[in-house]
Amino acid sequence: MCPSETVLEKVGPANLPECGIGCLINQKRPGFQRKVEWLKQNFAEGLRSFMFRDGKGKPLGFIEFVPGEFAWRPVDARGWLFVHCLWVFPRGRKTAGLGSRLIQACVAEARATRAIGVAALVSDGPWMASKEIFLKNGFQPIAAADRFQLVIHRLREGPEPRFRDISGNAKKYRGLHVVYCAQCPMLPKSVNDLSKMAVERGLKLKVTVLKNAREAQNAPSYYGVFSLLWNGRLLSDHYTSKGRFKYLLRDEILKENNCGSRRVKRQSDATRS
Repeated sequence: MCPSETVLEKVGPANLPECGIGCLINQKRPGFQRKVEWLKQNFAEGLRSFMFRDGKGKPLGFIEFVPGEFAWRPVDARGWLFVHCLWVFPRGRKTAGLGSRLIQACVAEARATRAIGVAALVSDGPWMASKEIFLKNGFQPIAAADRFQLVIHRLREGPEPRFRDISGNAKKYRGLHVVYCAQCPMLPKSVNDLSKMAVERGLKLKVTVLKNAREAQNAPSYYGVFSLLWNGRLLSDHYTSKGRFKYLLRDEILKENNCGSRRVKRQSDATRS
C-alpha cells in the first residue's frame, strides 16, 4: 500500500460511529462500548484521536492525546499535549513510517494550539509504546519512574512535565483489588476474567473504576488506568491475562494466604498450651 492510499481522520463525536475506536474493531467485545462512552466523556475535555484508514475505511493506526491537565496518567503536564496511546495495526505496518506520521500530526496539532510541546509516557515493557519511535521524531527523555520514562518534544518555553509522587497510593488498597478505567478497551475483559477466577478460588476481587483524569493521576501505578493489587502491593501495572493471573494467584496471593493461616494457627496453638 502506498502512503497516498491512507487517509488521516480527526476522530470526534460526529464521525466516531464511522471511524470506530481504532484499536478494537469487534464491537461485540465487552470493552468496545465502554471505550466509546469513555471517548465521548473525554472529547469534552479536549481529547483528540487521529487515525489513518485505508481506501476501504479500515483502520491502520491511531494516536490518542489530551491536554496535559487531563492526562489519565500520574503526571503533571499542564500546557502540554500528552499522548495516551500510539498503535499501528499489523496491516498498517506495511505502510512505512505510519507511526512517525501519527506522532508528527500530534506535534503539528500542538504547534497549532500553542501548546508548550508534546509529552508521552513510554516503556520497553508491555502495553506501552517504546521510546525509540518517539526519540527518532525529536523527543528527549527527561525523567524515569519504575519501568516508565517521560519523553518530550518541546516547541516553546514553559515548565517541564513531571511524574507525580504516587509512592504511598498502593497501601490504601487492602485485599485483592483492581483499579482501572476503559481508556484501554481490553481492560474490562481482563477485569471480568480476573473476577471469575478469584471467585473460583474463594477470593473476592474488589473493583474501583476511575471516573476522571484527576483520579487516574493519583492511581497506584504509573500506567494509571490499570493496577492489580494485593494487600497494598502492586502485582501488575498493565492488562493481566488469565495465565498471568493464575501464576500470581499461585505464587503471590494464595501462597501468602496459606502462610498467614499457618502463622495464625501456630499462635493459636501456643496460646492454648
